[in-house]
Amino acid sequence: MAVESAKAFCVRLMTDDDFREAICAATTAETISKLVADNGFSFTQHDMLKAVKEMSGKDVKKEELVALICEVYEEEIKSEDSTGSVEAVADWVRSLE
Repeated sequence: MAVESAKAFCVRLMTDDDFREAICAATTAETISKLVADNGFSFTQHDMLKAVKEMSGKDVKKEELVALICEVYEEEIKSEDSTGSVEAVADWVRSLE
């Protein structure tokens, strides 16, 4: 089920430093998409919305998802002194349609 894949992706981001650093170092949405797919995850933006709701108890609207995810990535990118970009993450989230 794709929602389960989205949840597993979120958990992996929270628990696997190397995976999170690879995502944060990505400079394009295509690179992020490849990393996600290469690690066996497959989900849509709708699946991610459901996963976020189930995991956080918060009902996040589609237009809020990009801001929510980018906020998390922005902090991570800054703290890791990464070359990645929040714009790449935003583009990737939008591409999940």
